[in-house]
Amino acid sequence: MDPLYYLARWGVGVVFAAVLAEQAGLPVPSVPVLVAAGALAQDGTMRPELVLLAAFAACLTADHAWFIAGRLRGRALLAGICRISLSPDTCVRKTDDLIARHGASLLMVAKFVPGISAVAIPTSAAMGLRYRRFLVYDAIGCAAWCGAYTGLGMIFGREVRDVLDALASVGGWSVIVLAVLLAAYIGAKMLHRARLRHLFRMVRITPQEAARLLAAGAEEIVFVDARSRLARESDPRMLPNAIFFEDDGRLDRLPGATSDKTMITFCTCPNEASAALLAERLIKAGYGRVRVLTGGAEALAVLGA
Repeated sequence: MDPLYYLARWGVGVVFAAVLAEQAGLPVPSVPVLVAAGALAQDGTMRPELVLLAAFAACLTADHAWFIAGRLRGRALLAGICRISLSPDTCVRKTDDLIARHGASLLMVAKFVPGISAVAIPTSAAMGLRYRRFLVYDAIGCAAWCGAYTGLGMIFGREVRDVLDALASVGGWSVIVLAVLLAAYIGAKMLHRARLRHLFRMVRITPQEAARLLAAGAEEIVFVDARSRLARESDPRMLPNAIFFEDDGRLDRLPGATSDKTMITFCTCPNEASAALLAERLIKAGYGRVRVLTGGAEALAVLGA
């Protein structure tokens, strides 16, 4: 089974299909296809300009679909994407933070950042990014991504051929090993998501329950707002006694966070993913009373000032 044989036989059609499928969100690894196509372009089996054109066209096609969907559906689309994401913590919060810092220029490098590339375009579209700016920055990003991996294949063409020849000599076992490694990676991610869901069920608290605790005054409550800066700017309402968790990973920088207080984490992200992740970290750090606030924007309506 020689991968280069099939790639050389079907040519740029394989490149276009693989890149389009991956950029559309399907679990199709197009980077190895681009690298292998670059190796074939290096020895003249494939034309490098056609490889780049096919990959570039596939990227732009998928990205335009995401842009239109993000413009029409807004952040509701992001909720759907993140529900099936293997890394819910990188789905919205980190993308929001990066866009807030870098703006549309993030699109030039988003495809190189795992967990960000899937949501950067619909997030930008939902924020109202103008089409002309999207087209310019995204075209640069597509060209850089396609050129980088195709170029790697051309530079290390001989090494790529040696690796693929070794895989071909092993035969079907190489596919089995790769499938097992991929399954182990997906299984670990799914297990982490299951732990988060279990934690959320164990420590969740509704806005109405939190309001009753505040009214009773029986215990000191601190709300830890895990929303991204962009989300806070778009909805400036605040929870009472709220402190903000910045994306620097330092729990010791939380002002007023002590183990004798009830820490209630909060976010407006899908499935309360960021809030659940922060609650998990607080529990591991020794905070005894940690809850996750449900409701998202509804909680701001009930409790917000």
